[in-house]
Amino acid sequence: MAVKRMDWRAVADGAVIAAALTLLPAIAVRLVKDTDLLGDESNLWFIPVLTMLAGCAMGGYRAASRRPEAPLKHAAAAIAVAMATLFAVVVVRRLATGDGLGVPLVLTMVLIVQITISLGIIGGYVAMRRAGQAPPADP
Repeated sequence: MAVKRMDWRAVADGAVIAAALTLLPAIAVRLVKDTDLLGDESNLWFIPVLTMLAGCAMGGYRAASRRPEAPLKHAAAAIAVAMATLFAVVVVRRLATGDGLGVPLVLTMVLIVQITISLGIIGGYVAMRRAGQAPPADP
């Protein structure tokens, strides 16, 4: 079974990196700019998006570099765990505040999962390529 060979510590390591780099800037911007009116939002909201994209690539890189024999599988799993955790927080918060879940939110989450796992796999691919390169020869 493939699941038994999954190194969950490597997955958790990559997931923590991706979640931290996604969540911390989002919380900071939300604290500062939560009062923006609809249609008049600040450009600061691009910072969490960019850190999410970079964080997923870095989390995938970290998970893959810890398991070079199966780097892409571990990179994808790390980002899937990170996004599942973050989206669980979003769903609980929205239900607790009475905002509810609509079709646009669910579709956005599905799209974000696809993009972030793809970026995690790219990070894993970079780790795989770096591990496969021979060290430079001494002259």
